[in-house]
Amino acid sequence: MGTAPKSELMTVSETCRYLKITTRTLYRYIQNRQIPAFKLGKEWRFVRSDLEQWIRDRTRTALPS
Repeated sequence: MGTAPKSELMTVSETCRYLKITTRTLYRYIQNRQIPAFKLGKEWRFVRSDLEQWIRDRTRTALPS
């Protein structure tokens, strides 16, 4: 256990930096239920492992068969 684990729970700003998208784009994904997210109080939160799986799933569907 040499390195500290990355925080599993991410905020909107952390998620935008992670995905390299704007806040507006992220909120559009949330509104259209295209991205795994949940509300904690009044704030949206994202689980890093769910986002990683979401990226993998999107990558697979984007590739030609």
